[in-house]
Amino acid sequence: MEQHIAMMTDGTTRAEASVEVGPLIQPDRIHSRLYSDPAIFAREVEMLWERVWVYVGHESEIPNAGDYVRRQIATRPILVLRGRDGKVCVFHNRCRHRGNMLCHRDRGNAQVIRCPYHGWTFSSEGGLLEPTFDDAYEEGLESADFALAQVPRVDNYRGLIFASLSPTGISLDEHLGQAKMFLDLIFDRSPVGEVELSAGINKVRYRGNWKMLPENSLEGGYHGFFIHKFAFDLADSRSGRDRMDFHDDAVWYLPGGHMVEDFRPVGIKQQKTDANIAYMKQLEERYGAERAAHLAPGKAPIIFIFPNLMYVQTHFRHLQPLGVDETLVVYQPAMLKGVPEEINQTILRQHEGSFGPAGFLASDDLEILERTQNAIKTDGNPWLFLGRGIHREATFDDGTSVGHSMDENHIRGMWAHYTRIMSGDMAPANGGAA
Repeated sequence: MEQHIAMMTDGTTRAEASVEVGPLIQPDRIHSRLYSDPAIFAREVEMLWERVWVYVGHESEIPNAGDYVRRQIATRPILVLRGRDGKVCVFHNRCRHRGNMLCHRDRGNAQVIRCPYHGWTFSSEGGLLEPTFDDAYEEGLESADFALAQVPRVDNYRGLIFASLSPTGISLDEHLGQAKMFLDLIFDRSPVGEVELSAGINKVRYRGNWKMLPENSLEGGYHGFFIHKFAFDLADSRSGRDRMDFHDDAVWYLPGGHMVEDFRPVGIKQQKTDANIAYMKQLEERYGAERAAHLAPGKAPIIFIFPNLMYVQTHFRHLQPLGVDETLVVYQPAMLKGVPEEINQTILRQHEGSFGPAGFLASDDLEILERTQNAIKTDGNPWLFLGRGIHREATFDDGTSVGHSMDENHIRGMWAHYTRIMSGDMAPANGGAA
């Protein structure tokens, strides 16, 4: 594979010539170079992360004027900020003077943004307020000429904020496509249709490629019997539930690179607590008995929105690739608005036990990904097999596919979409428009 790598102005590398990934992705297997080759990662930044819709935050994180969170789109630092006019803007986290990073804290409130390097000051809407010692500029500086640079496109779905570094491309609505139906199943668990990411946040870095995380997160029914055996056995003994009951779930690939583990077919029994009874009554009054049954506790889908957002059991998590073999993961419990307080406390306790800093599941997952990243460096057959269930998956005319619990049709679909994006095909996938 011919590779020409050049240094960019920010010190990262960019693949100037085409890095062909197509031959590395077969219908039932992928090449391990996709996780370890710096040239492929540089090409991903250029062809994928700088062009597609990327999740950058939730509106509940910045409820007040001046609130901000600091995030990244791949290696590009950005700032998600609510202005005095209530509008959410996404800026490049970079001063227009000498390029210093403006905000270094993860979150906060700033009625004005002051660069720590030379003191240039900007409004919460991004306009230049004051260059320091401005008498040195012969004709003064026009605010409009030195306003903070905005990310070209920003859009929102039910409080989820997405941004795109490309000024052109498909709409967010087209990108989400059929995944919106499954996102709605998450948000509609609230009787007022809203969640809040206000209960806390934990962040972890793992020494592995970013694509490993969605693969792992959406096949917990398979690896869970092995790396999570202790936690699964403990949960089953406490609840009286047999983990094998979950074999009735379905795994979906949705056009656009999205993946879903759907628990609606699973006959999950609900505990008859006063809070659960009151909660189910709220859902039935709002949505009707049939839909409420799909929204019952334990039935929320696990979903991956390509390329970096997941909902898993109790929380939204998103990833930020820091390099070919390093990834930051952010976990945020999703609290349901309008429910009995006991329901949210149960969600929070479950989250702490599974995905918090001392949780049983997250540490298992990230350790196994680091082991995989180390193992693929060794000599031997470099191909990784993704053929589970390929003989029985059902594929439909709109591009979706469905498999049995623990099959890998959804992962194969994600890699097929990845191939399209890396080849420069940015058109909506089949079924992309709702």
